[in-house]
Amino acid sequence: ERHMIGWLIVLGILALLLGLLLSPLVFALDYDDPKDRFFWKLSWLGIPLLSSEASIAFEQYQTAVQCRNSAVLEQAYASGYRTAVQMFAEEKPEHTDKKGKLKRYWKIAQNSLSVLPKPLRRLWKGLSLRHLIVGVQVGRFDAKECALAYGAANAAVYAAVGLLSSAMRVHLEQLTVQCAFGQERSRWVIRGRLHFCPLSALLALGSFAMGYVMQKNRQEDAEKEPAAEKEHAAAR
Repeated sequence: ERHMIGWLIVLGILALLLGLLLSPLVFALDYDDPKDRFFWKLSWLGIPLLSSEASIAFEQYQTAVQCRNSAVLEQAYASGYRTAVQMFAEEKPEHTDKKGKLKRYWKIAQNSLSVLPKPLRRLWKGLSLRHLIVGVQVGRFDAKECALAYGAANAAVYAAVGLLSSAMRVHLEQLTVQCAFGQERSRWVIRGRLHFCPLSALLALGSFAMGYVMQKNRQEDAEKEPAAEKEHAAAR
């Protein structure tokens, strides 16, 4: 019975983890130019994580902190004090082998790029766009310019939606392109929710790590083969 209870607890924990990984992150966007409204929010399991209102408040707080720090630094400079950061910046950098570093970074970049396509495909499978609403009012004072702008906006909007549909699952709720002759400028309305599954990110990360290790091992084996052939020829 104890073993059974233990297994039930383990299965319950695994089910809970799977449920959390399958619960999508939701990025909601609401841009309404006629009403002068722009709002975005990132949430998970209905819990708000980030939003445009929170970011504005954080920027205001950061600005206040920077102003306070700059006032403190000015007082310190007036008294002839040098901060540890300045002293560190004035120290002479040690001589390093830049060529060797660049070569290593280039190899890492090559290995990473060669294995990226498969993880990216897995990542894209976790994306879906829902409740998408796109509205455009193309405005110009000149009739000819308004007609040309309307045609360009129509083509651009439908091409963009088609491109998104080919890359991910898209649920289009409404798409409207109107010609508003006599209006000073074009006005846009974009609303939608971008869903992202954390499990897809985990699978993509695992796929990238495995692909990178395999690629590195293949490269090391390829570099060892010529050396082994030279040793064999020298032994003869």
